[in-house]
Amino acid sequence: MISSSPAIPGGGRLVVATAAGTGMAWLMMIAAVVCLAFVPFLVRAADVGPGAAGFWRMVLALPLLAAWSATIDRRQPVATPASGARRRGFLAAIAAGLAFTGDLFFFHRAIGTTTVANAALLCQLAPVMVVAALWIFGGERPGRGLIAGLGLALAGAWLLVRDTGDRAGADIMGDLSAVAAAACYAAYLIAIKAARRSIAAGTTMLVTTAVSAVGLGLLAVASGEVLVPSSLAGWAAVAALGILAHAGGQGLATAALGRLPVGAASLLLLIQPVITAAFGWPIEGEMPSLVQVAGAMLLLAALATANPALRPAWRRTGPAPLAAR
Repeated sequence: MISSSPAIPGGGRLVVATAAGTGMAWLMMIAAVVCLAFVPFLVRAADVGPGAAGFWRMVLALPLLAAWSATIDRRQPVATPASGARRRGFLAAIAAGLAFTGDLFFFHRAIGTTTVANAALLCQLAPVMVVAALWIFGGERPGRGLIAGLGLALAGAWLLVRDTGDRAGADIMGDLSAVAAAACYAAYLIAIKAARRSIAAGTTMLVTTAVSAVGLGLLAVASGEVLVPSSLAGWAAVAALGILAHAGGQGLATAALGRLPVGAASLLLLIQPVITAAFGWPIEGEMPSLVQVAGAMLLLAALATANPALRPAWRRTGPAPLAAR
């Protein structure tokens, strides 16, 4: 490949540098997936309520996101939009923050009331819900592949929920909380797409995180939750949620998605709930049943089918939405 660019001075070094950059991007993506896969275990380790865990996750990530917004966004500014478009962008970012508030509140509640596998897998219904919402409310009829994905998703989710009643320590309300989290995250994805039309990525994440911090704090107070960790292990867990999971995991994934093939990167993101389910056995003693494995396989197949980033016609549209928490 080096000899294929003889007209470029230092062409060989350019190709090697590009290959090295791509390799680093894959390492960043793998690290992001691993960080995000351990979120359920960190939430359980934090000795605070689900809303409080989300509050600390947002608050502790804010300084890093502020630094990102102040540095990276200045180096890669978006085109200056009209004042009206910028105002609509900030309103969309605020709406995204409110949706993310609901997502994390229900997701963290699901982690405490159902198996970590069900919580992680059912929350991945968000991309499928986006397709369904655009079909019902936006008139954007999906193709046959997307309709097949919706059917597979419903079948997989039904198997996961059906299996819950036979498992100790699992609650059907936990599964419903996970589905509610997926619905909130679907709304987040739609709002974040609108915000990104006129606001840079770092600024968008900073606004949504700040709004979510306020919303989750209010929900935690209203729910009468324990707000402050009472042990060193609890503080370590919430610190890891903010620094490793939110700022680190999502930040690494966002940076890596800009350098990788969209389809392959999206497939790697789908491995996140699989890692969570796999570690649920040795860490939490939650051995998956055959029904749960079958439901997980159907759900992952549905996501691979319904995710527009995995379809050839969408590969020119840029990075896929980050369907991760």
